[in-house]
Amino acid sequence: MRAMRVLTAAVVAAGAIVAPMTIGVGTAQAAPGADIDLIECTIIADDTDWGDGVDWSFFRYTMKNEGSAPTGDFTFLVNGVNGKDRFTGQIENDASVETRQKSLAPGQTRSGTFNITGETVERRTWGVFADVQKETQETQVNDSFCSYFVNNT
Repeated sequence: MRAMRVLTAAVVAAGAIVAPMTIGVGTAQAAPGADIDLIECTIIADDTDWGDGVDWSFFRYTMKNEGSAPTGDFTFLVNGVNGKDRFTGQIENDASVETRQKSLAPGQTRSGTFNITGETVERRTWGVFADVQKETQETQVNDSFCSYFVNNT
């Protein structure tokens, strides 16, 4: 009986040592119930002549966590915009730009704007994709992107 009590105490003590290490997951972790939706995906003409010979527009997006849990941090990909291309590392007018987005709380929205050329708009090669690396535990993924061909807004 004494051996059983000593063994039980050792197991409880070991659990007390391990438990604090497994509990601290932090706020950036995704949870089931997150749902990133692109609720705005708009091309806006830029009438300013910047003197560079390029017909510029703005690509504006708004995303929202319409789920019941935080999204956790995630990768956000925008195609056909001006910026540092994720493949070449060079600044390009028709780049695929990948950024990290901080977690969205339930109901939270986040908006942004990228510069995009008129040529890209005409070619219809622009698009935005939230959680491209599948890092969140999304409940619904068919509204996490938009493009010329599929505008989920």
